[in-house]
Amino acid sequence: MTQRLIRIYQNLDIEKIKSHLLLYGDLAGQCAQCQQIGIKLDVLKCPHCQADFQFLAFKNIKDHLPKISKILRERPSLVLVDFDDFKRISSANKAEEFLK
Repeated sequence: MTQRLIRIYQNLDIEKIKSHLLLYGDLAGQCAQCQQIGIKLDVLKCPHCQADFQFLAFKNIKDHLPKISKILRERPSLVLVDFDDFKRISSANKAEEFLK
């Protein structure tokens, strides 16, 4: 039986995700909590704020598809988050807070 990646949708707290999220761009990552940049994929905690990375989001998923299976094998507890969903929900929350 061949295993393949498949998207699964869950209701999750965006603030919990943000406090444990590594955002990964073309060459390096950024801690979503403290905005520390230059973080490599194999780092388990933010070197600045010590947030443990439980979630990972790629800014451009298509560039990183070949790496994903390896990453999930090495770190099975890591949850992949869709960057566009994260960005959209975070922006909506900021707008709601602003309008209160």
